[in-house]
Amino acid sequence: MFGYTDLSIPRQLAGGVGWGVMAAAVLLALSIAAPLAFGARPFTVLTGSMEPAISAGDVVVEDRISPLEASPGDVVTFRDPGGQDRLITHRVQAIHRDGETLRFVTQGDANNADERWTIQTDGELGRVLYMVPLVGHAAVLIHTPAGLLLILFLPLLLWAIEELIRIWRPRSEGEIGEIS
Repeated sequence: MFGYTDLSIPRQLAGGVGWGVMAAAVLLALSIAAPLAFGARPFTVLTGSMEPAISAGDVVVEDRISPLEASPGDVVTFRDPGGQDRLITHRVQAIHRDGETLRFVTQGDANNADERWTIQTDGELGRVLYMVPLVGHAAVLIHTPAGLLLILFLPLLLWAIEELIRIWRPRSEGEIGEIS
């Protein structure tokens, strides 16, 4: 199969699983990175305030929109009205226009309280296009010392194991060359 005649069925299955995992990883990376080319941005959700729709550890991909384009029911990302250094992703409950200012009422699906905040009509707001479940856990892990070690040394460890297996595995008769 595929030009290899001496591979066992388990080895062929392992190769197929390896290619499947690699294809899934590439598709996952593209689903998060490709929207960057079109102006969308990925964010990792750190809390469960939007569960069950969006859970902690999910990555949301959002598009930048004018606040005038938002409507009730949209899930939007905005600066925390209480502290401008963090972003919040919640569902729009209501929007009231007062001249050049929009007053938003938003609430997390899992929250009892809402937020009330304002934004200028010429401001920018993020609207969630889609989410990728659980991927954010890996992104958060990479920013820890243990995660960094895992990312750097796990591939080296796997490579070393593969090389040791290649060196120590028994060779079949067809692989042993004859010297003439």
